[in-house]
Amino acid sequence: MKARPLPGPSVVRPATSHKTSAPTAHRHAVEREQLLARMFGEAAPQVVVIHGPAGHGKTSLLLQARTICRRKRMLTGWLSLDEADNDANRFFGDVQEMVAALGVDIHADVSATNAAAEPAGGASRADWLLGRLVELERPVALFIDDLHFINDRVVLSYLRELLASSPESIRWFIASRVVPDIGLPRLLVGERATLIRPEELRFSAAEVHRFFEEAREVEVSADERRAIHEATEGWPAAVQLYRLALDSPQVRASLRSGRDHHVREMTDYLADNVLMRQERRIQDFLLRTSILDRMTAPLCDSLLQTDESQEILTLLERTGLFVRRIDSDQQWFTYHAVFSRFLRAHLQAAAPDHVEHLHRRAARWHREEGHFEEALHHFSLAGDHAPAADVFEMWAERLVPDGHMATVDRWSDAIPMEELERRPGLVVKIVWALAFLSRHRKIGPFLELLREARYDADAVGDPRVAMSMVAILGDDLAKCHALVEGIDTDVVSSSRFRNFELSAVANARGYHLMVTGRHDEALKHLERGRVLSEFAGATFTWAYSIGKSALTLMSQGQLQEALVLYRKALSGPRMYGEESQSTACLACGFVATLYEMQEFDQALEQFRQYRELITSAGIHDYLVIAYRAVARIHDCRGQPREALEILEEAEQLALSGQWPRVLRLVAWERVRRELLAGQLDRARIVAGRIRDSREPADGTHVRLSEDAEDGILGRIRLHIHAGEIREAQRLLQAALRQAVASGRVHRQIKLHALGAIARRKAGNDFQAQQSLEQALALAAPGQYARALLDEGEEMTQLMLEYFGTRSCLGARAGERGVDRFLARLLESIGPEPSEQSGASLASGTTPVRLEEFTEREQQILSQIVNYMSNDQIAANLVVTRDTVKFHIKNIYAKLGVKNRLEAIRAVRQGRG
Repeated sequence: MKARPLPGPSVVRPATSHKTSAPTAHRHAVEREQLLARMFGEAAPQVVVIHGPAGHGKTSLLLQARTICRRKRMLTGWLSLDEADNDANRFFGDVQEMVAALGVDIHADVSATNAAAEPAGGASRADWLLGRLVELERPVALFIDDLHFINDRVVLSYLRELLASSPESIRWFIASRVVPDIGLPRLLVGERATLIRPEELRFSAAEVHRFFEEAREVEVSADERRAIHEATEGWPAAVQLYRLALDSPQVRASLRSGRDHHVREMTDYLADNVLMRQERRIQDFLLRTSILDRMTAPLCDSLLQTDESQEILTLLERTGLFVRRIDSDQQWFTYHAVFSRFLRAHLQAAAPDHVEHLHRRAARWHREEGHFEEALHHFSLAGDHAPAADVFEMWAERLVPDGHMATVDRWSDAIPMEELERRPGLVVKIVWALAFLSRHRKIGPFLELLREARYDADAVGDPRVAMSMVAILGDDLAKCHALVEGIDTDVVSSSRFRNFELSAVANARGYHLMVTGRHDEALKHLERGRVLSEFAGATFTWAYSIGKSALTLMSQGQLQEALVLYRKALSGPRMYGEESQSTACLACGFVATLYEMQEFDQALEQFRQYRELITSAGIHDYLVIAYRAVARIHDCRGQPREALEILEEAEQLALSGQWPRVLRLVAWERVRRELLAGQLDRARIVAGRIRDSREPADGTHVRLSEDAEDGILGRIRLHIHAGEIREAQRLLQAALRQAVASGRVHRQIKLHALGAIARRKAGNDFQAQQSLEQALALAAPGQYARALLDEGEEMTQLMLEYFGTRSCLGARAGERGVDRFLARLLESIGPEPSEQSGASLASGTTPVRLEEFTEREQQILSQIVNYMSNDQIAANLVVTRDTVKFHIKNIYAKLGVKNRLEAIRAVRQGRG
């Protein structure tokens, strides 16, 4: 059976397409000339943020700005946000729907369509989107309304990056009831943004005058206009209510009396007058439909059991009764927030029992139309929890495979536990969401329900699979394996959710096989997981399969193949519409792979892009490899404080996630840093605080975060630096046997490197070079640089001496690749120079003056530059090794360097 292709990241969702359509402007709207002049004048800002409470005319100003942009022949995109967009995956779907409406091919490969783009996998999601917009070769204006609904850190971080990175051809117009956390201070300081505040949104006296001049259906004197301006304080919604209510003698009388009312109290008074002066059928329509966030004629007909809704909606829009069209097909309407609040309060006071009945009718209509979220919303408000749970279960079958875990979490609170007890399939989906969101406190009662449930082949949702995911995210791999052991993944189901579950099972098996060292079998299961993900249309599990496959290849010595897999996956268009935990796992693996190849800048950039997501994702192994790599990059760059901050953040995440193994691994990283800094006593203290794992530490089970750095390697390193060579070699031999038996090439490289250092410390230089030779032979084909370089100065000296030996003896043809690899390693050793020192060396302002050295020092220095070891120099000059060491100490002092590599660099750069 042929697998279906994954749906694109912006599958059209009819229930939410209204969000990307600009609403219709109010026909009585006053053109805000001064504000528009500020937005479009000579020093027009690239980002405009309109801040003000409901009723201050933010959306109207956005629409006026949009009209000007269109006159300027700019492409315009619109996005109205709501609480659902706090699910980052859903937000990205809405963003992609918005840009697709501009003509952007959101399914295009970033590297295929933009020759100037970053290397595949290097472009951020923001860069990808901005690049697509630039390719349109037209100025673009993007409008975001109601940003106040957003508090999700990932979404806000993405918006900050978009605004900070946007080229001049892209302008942003944003409306919010609160000042949004989108990096606005920096944009304001850089004069790239302007903030329009609430007091600036209020109508001036002249604007109130113009408003009533244009609203010719009602006569208003100059005195009345002044009184309205004073009474409303220029609040646009209140001014509009006066226009609607002035045919009431009581309203005119209150206006002439000059009574001092609070603006909110006054708007309720005016709205009541407006409502009461409508004919009965209009009053009834306004009150009953006020329960709807958005409405269309068929929905209103169903709600009111009438066929007049289209006529009434058109009438309300024409008279400006706070009704606005909100979609491109002109079929959906909404009430202004101020008027809607009043109507709902009035309905609740007048007919509270009728409210539930209306919600129930609205829920049924939305359910029939497939608008699950709105159906769930209305059923919940009606108190109909059983049908609400039924709708939620149907909807969750889509939400979980799509990675919309935050939405599942949010709506799980709306269903009483007694209803969930009757629906183990729904509990399965809630457990999926809570597990991947690390909601440890919340998940307990749901797990209890699952433990009592039995798998029903006809039901949608397997408790075993859900509990296995909880186990693996809780770092209990054995329990995960036991739970899924009897599940057959060879059969493709007709159910999308079942295929999603089966893909997760295949991935879990692949990971278990990887941990036990059966890499070829692991890759087969992971490939099966990808196939099942295609049938499920689930990028979520597909990305996990890719991430684990790449790390399996990395463990086997195929670092370049792993890198290609990561680049291809992260640059694919589907990933630019995803923002889930699986995306974070890909990013973490990519960071670790880039670090191993010494691509520090790109590794840090990837980490920066996905940091918010990584911190919120329940992915312990991936978190370790990313944070450890980033900490080491900071150390390599002479930034120990930043490295410690990263490790401390990793520890906090481990504590929050309840992952003791992660805490152990971070602690062993602290031990490594102390040892390389020469602080043996401090390293022993840290190591002494590490609690041993209950799992057997025999190297037979090695998780992906432990492949080249775990407690076994940590103890070996500690024994070596403490001079306990015999114990170190005992552990080394056992670990190396296991690594060879399981085909863990990456681990073998690290063990051979440690073995070389141990033998050198024991005085066995020949054996040390043999161990180093084995490490290099394994590392060179895949370019495993950091597996060697992370061992510090001891490894540097070993490689220098080994390179000198090979330079003298000459390498065999088959070993030239090793020599080239070793040469590149030696060139990259040492902390990156500061700007000042780098400029000084590069410009030759500190040349080496040979007359400062004695004749013997010059002889030794020339051989150091040719990578000769101390023994080789001693043999060539017929002196003792101690004599060579004495002269080298003086040479270092005269050059102002600390080690052999710095001496070589100083001589070669100093000579120009």
